[in-house]
Amino acid sequence: MVILIPQTHLRGDYLQICIRLKQVRMQVCGRRGQSKFAFLMGLSPSTYNYYEKGRVPPIEVLDLASKITGTPILWLLRGEPENFEVSSLPFIPGELPYKSATN
Repeated sequence: MVILIPQTHLRGDYLQICIRLKQVRMQVCGRRGQSKFAFLMGLSPSTYNYYEKGRVPPIEVLDLASKITGTPILWLLRGEPENFEVSSLPFIPGELPYKSATN
């Protein structure tokens, strides 16, 4: 007889995805670069903020973050390879487009 055991520890693993995504964003866009990173990924700043606060992003968002920054997708998902250094990622220069008020 096989007895199934619930995988209750997985929520902690999912939270690590959000933490790693934030680490990447801070390296490539800076401490105050949340809106810039959201813009680069085609997301609203509020949607991206949810991801940094603990809502696990869909795989498409993680894949895009990987492509934009050069971060290995498996590192975002599982922290592999363990020797990956976020500090090796280059800063992405540039400013957000200015929204002019139209009257």
